[in-house]
Amino acid sequence: MAILIDDKVFLRDKRLGDTLRQKGFGEQKQHELVLDLFEALYLLEKEKFGMESSKDGAKLTEEALTRHADKKIKNFYLKYQVFRDMRERGFVVKTGFKFGFDFRVYPRGKKPGEAHSQWCINVTAQDDKYNFIELSRMVRLASNLKTKLLNAVVDSENEINYYEVERVTP
Repeated sequence: MAILIDDKVFLRDKRLGDTLRQKGFGEQKQHELVLDLFEALYLLEKEKFGMESSKDGAKLTEEALTRHADKKIKNFYLKYQVFRDMRERGFVVKTGFKFGFDFRVYPRGKKPGEAHSQWCINVTAQDDKYNFIELSRMVRLASNLKTKLLNAVVDSENEINYYEVERVTP
């Protein structure tokens, strides 16, 4: 059983935690695996564990977790669709908020600590707008992190298009 506390999910089952950590999920903190909200929803959808709220001990459904996460992270479900798509493609995906991006993506078969992130992902809806100054900032920031920028655009039918953007110097 996993427990939701604010914007983290704590999994105390050591055996399951070890298995999930080997697959690139969560971070080990003392005797429990700590998952972010994207990882928790993904694993809940895959029925890897049950989850309960720390407030009242009530069992949490996917819908309840999504509503909770949407209050914590702007456009959570839009970003979650990209997270799920990248995980389904075999990539290890971690949040990239502290780096100025939505996600960091590691090469297939590699985890944080084994390899450097391959992409930084910025998630947008098809109707979102930003200017070249913002795009330039993202490309420069990704370059400073020694990675490439992937812009994930989710359309109205929830199809995802990925655009790799990089700086070209003549």
